[in-house]
This record gives sequence, C-alpha cells and structure tokens, in this order.
Amino acid sequence: MKNTLTALALAVFTAGIAHAQTAPAPVAVAVPTSDISVSGRFSWEAKNVFRGKERSSTDGLIQSTVSVESAVPGFAGVSAYVSYFNADNFERTLNIGGRTDLNGVGTIEFGVSRTSNSTAVATLAGQGFTRIDNSRELYVGVAQKPGSFIRTSAFLYYNTDLKQTNLVVAGSKDYEGKNLGIPGFDLETKAYLGLADAKASSHDVANSYIYLGASADVTRAIGTGAKVGLGVNWAYNTDGQAQTAGKTVWLKAYANFKF
Repeated sequence: MKNTLTALALAVFTAGIAHAQTAPAPVAVAVPTSDISVSGRFSWEAKNVFRGKERSSTDGLIQSTVSVESAVPGFAGVSAYVSYFNADNFERTLNIGGRTDLNGVGTIEFGVSRTSNSTAVATLAGQGFTRIDNSRELYVGVAQKPGSFIRTSAFLYYNTDLKQTNLVVAGSKDYEGKNLGIPGFDLETKAYLGLADAKASSHDVANSYIYLGASADVTRAIGTGAKVGLGVNWAYNTDGQAQTAGKTVWLKAYANFKF
C-alpha cells in the first residue's frame, strides 16, 4: 500500500509540473527538431519484470527515467541523447545513444548502456535470473514513427559481460477514447516477442529462451506533453527455471512528461 500511494503521488506531482516519456530500453519517438528536449517517466509496477522474467521476490517497484535529447548541429534529422534510469534500490542505468531519420517513415537508433545493481533488494538470482554488479549493453534498432497505423520496431541488444544477445520485435496501437465511449481518455496497447541467447561466460552458463508480453493502458493527456496512465501487463517466457518460468500478470501506474 505504501508503494501504491507513493506512485500515485508521483503521478499527481508530475502531472502538475508538466504544465510549466520501457526498462532503460529505447522508445520509438521522432527525432526532435528543436535544439534540446527533456522528457521523463515516473511509474509504479506491482512486479519487477524484465524481458519476460520476474527478477525479484519483492513486490512493487518504483521507477523513474529522465532523458535529455538534442539535435546534432549540421546533421538534419540526427539527434543524440542521454538518459538515466533508476528502479528503487534495485538498479540504475545510464544510457547514451543517437537517432536518425529513416526516409521519413521512422528512425534508426543505436547506443550503449551501463547498468549497476544494488544488493539491497531480494532477488531470484538462484532460480534463473542472473544478477551481476555491473554490465554493459550495446543496441541498434529501427522503429516506425509515431502516427503509423500499427507502430512496429525491432531492436538487437548485446550484453558484453553476460555474453547475451536479445532480439526484440514489438508492435503498438493507440485508440482514441471518444471512439470507445470514454472521451478524454485513450487506450494504448502493445505486444512484443523476444529471443534471448547467452553464451557461457564467467557470470552464467549458456542459455537460450523465448519471451513475449503484452500491455493495455488507459491514459489521459494533461496539458501539453504530459500524460498519466493506469495499465495491466502480461509476460511469459520458456526458460524453464523454477522461479522465473511461465507467465505473470501485474498492474502499473505512471506519469510521463516532455518539454
């Protein structure tokens, strides 16, 4: 209950300051035309799930992300960004990347992230989730621009410490609330399919599995560039580990801002 109240307070606070945007992973957005843009997200999720696996036996996870993005002078349609992700006392990720237009239909994105972990939260490390103090991941992908009928994306990630490759394809579609009988609100739906393949390393044994998931969120825009939402997530993986295998369902609440 304490985590739930904190999350709702964060949502209200973010909605208020927005008048004056999923796990450190890249988000499909258009390359900015202004010099600098700042965006952020505050959320509470009932379970700690990443790439189809539940990562902790502790319920409730408060997360925040702040990103600063700037157009690159002299290169039309190219931008660079830095983002910082924090998940309670569980982990922190610094992400540095860039985007460039793809013939007006979307973007190509690339970058590197560095994640540091905390030992303050009980984890499922012994039952299928590998947790190390620090890890680096490289990524590259393509994403359709916002406004497409169904926005699709495909990203390839490689963790140089775990020697793990992740290929993720995703699709999302938004519905205007006025067409669903809930004017003032919108419905956002997403689905993804991933393949994880890890070679034997000093941190883990060789392993491969498929994961997939979906979400449905009811959102409400507040002012210009701000949004709050409530949603439900579902995830499944084929890893076969005792504590992290199979499916899981959880709720979330969040607030996004951008200016």
